[in-house]
Order: sequence, then C-alpha cells, then structure tokens
Amino acid sequence: MDEHDHIRAALRFLQHVGLFIADQDNLARSEMLWCAAAHSVKAFAVQREWRNDSHDDLFDVAGRINGEIGYRYAYFHFNAAGNLHRNMYRGSMNRQQLASDEAKVIQFVNRIANAVNAYAPDDAAPPG
Repeated sequence: MDEHDHIRAALRFLQHVGLFIADQDNLARSEMLWCAAAHSVKAFAVQREWRNDSHDDLFDVAGRINGEIGYRYAYFHFNAAGNLHRNMYRGSMNRQQLASDEAKVIQFVNRIANAVNAYAPDDAAPPG
C-alpha cells in the first residue's frame, strides 16, 4: 500500500466508527479508531520511507511527527489511539474516557491526512 491507500483506509475506518453506538459497541468503535490512527501513521511513514511494520515502529513514527510537521500533540493523540486499541481487548474505558480519546484520534487522523496530502519532499523538483 502507498501513503494514499493508507489515508483512504484511515478515513474509511473513521467513517465506520459512526456505525457503532458508543454505549453498545464500544469495543468495535475503539478498534475502528485505532485502525484509523494506525493507517494514518503508516501513511506518514511510507511517504518518508520509515519503518512501520510493528506497533513499536508506529509509536516511534508518531514520536517523530512533531519534528516533521510541528504537531506537538501528535504522540499524545496517537497514544490515545493505543488506549482505544487496548480497550478493544479489555473493555475497561468509561464513556468519558472513550469520548475524550475518540476526539483526539479524529483530530490526529485529519491532521496527518492533511500533512500527507500536502507533503513535498525537500529534494522534489519545483513544479513547472
């Protein structure tokens, strides 16, 4: 998959979140949010040719995003996605925690999608 495939996947996962009612399907909703965030990070990494094969790689990439695009909450917001991923297995988050982390992940995915779509590597030839 290239970076645009990953962004499309991330945005599809965000759309799917709305199919699950928070009170009844919080495990599925949590996992859709994790998948959206993970594909966003993979897009960012693929675009820059960084490792992105494991969870550790994804968290490493999330930690590098601030230095690349000045998004100082990137790691914090991606960590919220990690909380949701764990919640899918444990079901331990309450409604307030879920809502808070969901908002962070939505912001994260949209911010990363915009950065991936606007990316122009330093060595790219100028247009025209």
